[in-house]
Order: sequence, then structure tokens, then C-alpha cells
Amino acid sequence: MLGKFPVDLTIVKSAAFRSLAAVIILVCNAPAQAQHLGEKRTTSSGHVVTVYSISWPTPLSSVSADVEVCAGENAPPSSFAFPSFFQVHFADGGNIASYGSKKQPTLERIPLKPGQCARGWLDFAVTSGQTAVSIRYHEVGADKKPIEWSVK
Repeated sequence: MLGKFPVDLTIVKSAAFRSLAAVIILVCNAPAQAQHLGEKRTTSSGHVVTVYSISWPTPLSSVSADVEVCAGENAPPSSFAFPSFFQVHFADGGNIASYGSKKQPTLERIPLKPGQCARGWLDFAVTSGQTAVSIRYHEVGADKKPIEWSVK
């Protein structure tokens, strides 16, 4: 008995379970939102790379990322922003480089002077059965660990 009214706890628990199930269904069926990351990562050569956002709306759509590469202050004249240096890694151990982007501006291969940055979008193809888990930059960080951002 709750207060002055008798309460059947089985009904209360059942209603709570149905409400929780409805919330889970709504969350699981909602399209994924872009992750606004923005964490700058310094490479072992002193360049700085950043992934500002990652979008993967459905499991069969491409993964899109807004990325930036900045040459370090002591960068050699042969420094470039290479789109292929960003790759999506999959749960099965595979990976793939980008194929450009439908969004503009697209990150292009471009020479970088010391302190200069290049920013743009990259798209990565995902086929049926693949699960993207991270975007990884080809060069390790200053801490000798892989530079990667989670795809969620």
C-alpha cells in the first residue's frame, strides 16, 4: 500500500520497463550525430593534426570527417598535407583511405610551409558488414602512440 491507495508493484515495474524500452528504441533508431572533437594531436615530426568532427549517419553510409593538418614551426620544405595519411580502421582489422569528399572544402594534397595549415573534409567508404571504429593518422604522436579518434 502506497499512502492511502493500494498499488500493484507488478504494474508499476511493467510500466517502467515499457518506458525504458521505448527510450532505448528511440535512441538506437536515431541517426548518429557528428562528434565535435577538436583535440589537436602533435606528431613525432612536430606537425599538428586535428579531427574536428566525425559523422557516420548509418552503418551503410560513408564516414565523413572534418580534418586539419598544420606544419610544425620547424617543418622541412617537403612537408605536405596528404589526405591518404588519414584512414578509417574497422573492427575486423582492415582499413581504408579516403576517396575525397562530397562536402566542401575537401582536404587536398598541398605543400605546407612552417606554421601553415590545411583543413577540409574527407569521406571514407564503408561496405556492408564493416564497422568503423576509428580514424587514424599514419604518423605516431610525439608520445610514440598511434594518433586516432573514435568513430561512434
